[in-house]
Amino acid sequence: MRKREKRWVSLALASCMAIAAVTGCSSGSGKTGETESAAQAETEAKAEAKKEEGKEEKKEESKEEVTLTFLHHMGEQGKKDGLVALSEAFTKKYPNIKIEVEFLSRDDFINQYKQRVAADNAPDFINYRPFETPEVIEAELVEPLDPSIFPDNIDKNCIDSISLDGKIYGIPLDRGGYGFYYNKNMLEKAGVKPEDLDTMSGVLEACQKIKDAGMVPLASGYAESWTENIIIEGQTFTGPMVADPMIFEKLMSGEKKFSDYPEFVDIITHGQQLVRDYALVDEKAASQQASDQYAQFGRGDAAMMMQGTWAISDIRIAQKAAGNTDEFGFTYYPWSDDPAKNYMPANADDSFMISSGSKHMEEAMLFAEFVLTPEAGKVWANASGCISALSGVSADNPDPLLMIFTKVLDEKGYYFEMNPGLAGQYYQDFDKIYIEGRIAGDSPETVIEKWQKSFDNIRATGG
Repeated sequence: MRKREKRWVSLALASCMAIAAVTGCSSGSGKTGETESAAQAETEAKAEAKKEEGKEEKKEESKEEVTLTFLHHMGEQGKKDGLVALSEAFTKKYPNIKIEVEFLSRDDFINQYKQRVAADNAPDFINYRPFETPEVIEAELVEPLDPSIFPDNIDKNCIDSISLDGKIYGIPLDRGGYGFYYNKNMLEKAGVKPEDLDTMSGVLEACQKIKDAGMVPLASGYAESWTENIIIEGQTFTGPMVADPMIFEKLMSGEKKFSDYPEFVDIITHGQQLVRDYALVDEKAASQQASDQYAQFGRGDAAMMMQGTWAISDIRIAQKAAGNTDEFGFTYYPWSDDPAKNYMPANADDSFMISSGSKHMEEAMLFAEFVLTPEAGKVWANASGCISALSGVSADNPDPLLMIFTKVLDEKGYYFEMNPGLAGQYYQDFDKIYIEGRIAGDSPETVIEKWQKSFDNIRATGG
């Protein structure tokens, strides 16, 4: 498109010069040299325009067959469907460009990506956000993007989420967050009201009432580490980070210690209690993956579930398969007993970045720009069942749960990725030590001590 614009500008310039030349002759000024210069400029302008046109035609004629690889970790069926639908819509518009979708477990995603880059086998796109992988950006393994490609209706919070150090690196597919899904029918049987979940004490009391009523309080998917990571991270993002947006940067630099944030004692205590006492109710629960968690809640076998927007499509699949007619709701995940201080962790949910190792950079950019169009936004919203990153673009028939989710997001969403996040080994150890502590039965104080020791060691060794 930009080359065509350049061609028309060149032709317009040539026309203006031609008019100027004629006007100069008829004025009787006698400036033959200027007239000849104008004629020469006109000839050169036409030649340049023809040259540009030739390039454009050559480009149109070649249409080399290209396959782009999209490496992702999206396990939910709705997200998978959305990615396939988006790829097909792009190929329909650009028949010579195919998108090959490849799944890779999130647990080892970045290490695998680095290995592929080193082997000169990098995918064209990776499904990650700058907040989560600053070390990849520092190593220049992904491309910074021209801000001009982003339309005016892109959600500003999403732009903040996919930027780092003043540069934009990501293309957001949707926006979302995570909190508590709940089964209204099961809560009612246990004598719990949805508003009881507005505080952490209320959540714990609700879980105990549900358990006493002979039902499972929380669906479990904690055989996958990330499902438990969002518990500790979510409370941190909407608790200490709200009060101190630079918390992670200060902890990594050594300017602050974990003990400087006393909120961590309650955050660890509550997170471990929820999983240990109300989710891992038997041996089977301990071996369940995220997909099992969605199904357990969707079937009506658990009263609540801590998960994000991405889970809605899988919840509905399980609900339909089980013939479950219960009504579901959603609310934010409280970290304190003061509703005014509680928020929902919000972000540009699934995004992707362009690999610097892409061998088809022009085609990769074409896909990135396509994703940011209303046409593509509609395709993604309809197929994935998620909230588009483009304002004013939504699914034709949004799920009622998504509408509730959107309301909570708009009212209580805190977009944590506008602040610095943990990088590299700091990020890995923060989550790992927390989960290992829950399994070993460590006290909150012991977890905090291990966190501090790890961060001090990483900083000292430059790891």
